[in-house]
Amino acid sequence: MELARSLVLLGLAALFLQSLLPVSGTNNALDCCLRTSSTPIPRKLLLGYEVQRRQDGCPIHAIVFITMRGRRLCAPPHAYWVHRLMEKLREAYYS
Repeated sequence: MELARSLVLLGLAALFLQSLLPVSGTNNALDCCLRTSSTPIPRKLLLGYEVQRRQDGCPIHAIVFITMRGRRLCAPPHAYWVHRLMEKLREAYYS
């Protein structure tokens, strides 16, 4: 009886620990933007940006701006203000 209880507890502990491990693989959909905002973002809030592409497994193409606080803001890739922000961030990075 004691052995059975120990095995059950060990199994539950293993399941719990497995749930804490990060998921590996190519499913990056959890990090994808599902929609974009057309509201311009002030440059002073931004640290950098990433490009999100459909061919990488995401549902839409977007520019993901990273704020100083680590937030991810999704912007439309064809908007003029988005291209200007990307230019300013590149200039700041390479100067």
